[in-house]
Amino acid sequence: MKNNISAETGSITDTIAVRKMPFEFSDDINPHWNKDKPEWSHMVNGASLVMPYLEPYMIRTLKKAYSKIDSDKLKADVKLFIGQEAQHYQQHRKFNDMLINNGYSELEKIEEQMKGEYGAFEKERSFKFNLAYACGFESMSLGVAHWLINNREYLFSNSDTKVASLILWHFVEEIEHKNVAFDAYQAIFGNYFYRVFATVFSTLHVIKFSRRAYVAMLKKDGLWGSLASRWRLQRMLFRFLITMLPTTVSACMPWHHPSNIKDPQWSVDWISSYNDSEFSTLDTDNLETFPSR
Repeated sequence: MKNNISAETGSITDTIAVRKMPFEFSDDINPHWNKDKPEWSHMVNGASLVMPYLEPYMIRTLKKAYSKIDSDKLKADVKLFIGQEAQHYQQHRKFNDMLINNGYSELEKIEEQMKGEYGAFEKERSFKFNLAYACGFESMSLGVAHWLINNREYLFSNSDTKVASLILWHFVEEIEHKNVAFDAYQAIFGNYFYRVFATVFSTLHVIKFSRRAYVAMLKKDGLWGSLASRWRLQRMLFRFLITMLPTTVSACMPWHHPSNIKDPQWSVDWISSYNDSEFSTLDTDNLETFPSR
């Protein structure tokens, strides 16, 4: 399916497309894929480690939401959301396997912890909690997407282009489907205070596992004990948090809706360029087409 781009607003205004991207990550890719910023490399690597557990969890949650939604438009968007997230986690799985095969076996323990916690959420927590978690994470993810795109030259210059492309593709699509989990939660539950709780909870939960992963990798590299490395890490974290704090606060306001946040022009242009390319766009008629592990 093609996306219609509004020239007036610079936003994606119609449908979401599920794209099959041809990423391959061989074992000779340097885990310090931005050689000038190894700490930033591992921050991204740590976030990537979460995706094959977080995104299947959200897929399963949105599949449950699908049957409870009345709007045909929103149901169609939920299918497309699921399709995009399925593509995301499968590509991150390839990338994470490369990291583990490059000597970071410590990450497997963290993967087991994530598998256990997301499994417990589904078994022990309510459907309301799980859908609110998805809604909250997507609100945080939208802010991350804007930060990555607006700072892409600083963050990705002189880096491995495959890794940079993986991250930017993923977050362009986070912008593209920015309304879906939010609208699904609002349609089924809509409790404002619970949404705020879940936004904060999901943000801290994902940060917890991302941090465990990048700390493990920095320790493996012998950088965790380096004052210079720790200083570089703290500067990068500050750069990230100084942007994300107001974004998170904004997402917790009663009047917040993702559609009110204008898409970066670069992401709009990326979508237009993709639509003119030869890469395949997948059909989403059957929800079961997309695996959720």
